[in-house]
Amino acid sequence: MKKYFCLLLVPVIVSACYSPRYIYSPPTQNIPLLTKKNDLQVSGFYAGSLNTFKEKGNYNRGFDLHSAWAVSNHFAIMLNESARWEKNGGNDSFFPNDSSHLSYKRNFTEAGAGYFTSPAENIDLQFQLFAGAAFGASKIYDDFVSNNVTVKKYHYSRVTKFFIQPAVTYSLFKNSSTGLSLRFTAVSFTHIRTNYTFEELDNYILDSIGVTPVFFWEPAVDYTVSFRKFPIKFQLQGSLTILLNHRFVEHRNANVALGAIYNFRKNTRKKPSTSNK
Repeated sequence: MKKYFCLLLVPVIVSACYSPRYIYSPPTQNIPLLTKKNDLQVSGFYAGSLNTFKEKGNYNRGFDLHSAWAVSNHFAIMLNESARWEKNGGNDSFFPNDSSHLSYKRNFTEAGAGYFTSPAENIDLQFQLFAGAAFGASKIYDDFVSNNVTVKKYHYSRVTKFFIQPAVTYSLFKNSSTGLSLRFTAVSFTHIRTNYTFEELDNYILDSIGVTPVFFWEPAVDYTVSFRKFPIKFQLQGSLTILLNHRFVEHRNANVALGAIYNFRKNTRKKPSTSNK
């Protein structure tokens, strides 16, 4: 009996010296509400993850800037920018004996194009499908303390993301709407530079991220509200990040964002006729 009990303790003991090295942090998703040609929507968000085991000095925060332009009554393009600054270590996880203090910097530029439509010209309900790519970088800085000596470690990589984003938006009330997105994302890591040893890369689950893409399902829900005679709308969005690979990697599993939206809409009222009878 003691033999089996010791075998069960092995993975716990091994993991007790480990803090997660997050390779991915999800962005706020651009789920635009466009109705006709030349509609332009711009928005900005403050965003980050809610850490389950949050301790002093640990955080995940950043910003997202979005834009979307309807090039016709049913086709649109989008351009987005995302940045994150993060820290974790110590008691941030189930592994309190890890003495590493980790910090991250991530930035991405995302471009996409898609189709939107409303059934029977009902603008209260809209279906949309966007697809695109994002290009950026992820940097992990690791301050490992051993015998009161700090050793500087790092892991840099170029990151390319491809996504397909089906979504639906619905305006239940005049001054509010809600959106549901079911984004699928493929993430590839290239041009990796690091001073981790092969053993450390294996321990931190970083040894194979450059071999094949990592796939995520990222469902998101947003709620947008506006106020009478006030041109800016406000939106709250939450999303989950669900790993689809059989191979596990460390990643942030959620994103929460609060932001402001402004819509530039072209006036389509007809000019009065000046012809003489």
